[in-house]
Amino acid sequence: METMIGIHVAQLDAWRDYTAALADFLDVPHPMPQGPFSAPETKPSGSDTAAGKPSGLFGEEIADHVLNQAVKARVLKDKAAALRTVLTAYQLQKLEDAERSLDPGPPHGFH
Repeated sequence: METMIGIHVAQLDAWRDYTAALADFLDVPHPMPQGPFSAPETKPSGSDTAAGKPSGLFGEEIADHVLNQAVKARVLKDKAAALRTVLTAYQLQKLEDAERSLDPGPPHGFH
């Protein structure tokens, strides 16, 4: 994609910062925390619960995940803003078109 958009040497740092932030944001850890009705999880002996700290509640684990994603989203927004300052209007249009072509759309069965 870098070549298709025509990234120049002077634009490389901003481009690579943006693509690294995008990859980090999209790298969602799986599986998500287990739900409150799932089988109990066996914790290793050196875990927080063994050290006398209470284990996190399901809602807390989800909130922690969302807060982590929010930090990644802020970094991505900042890197995107920086990239916009170094790309030409033509390059931005090519990037927007290329990114749009990567969107698989909604899952089947959704309207």
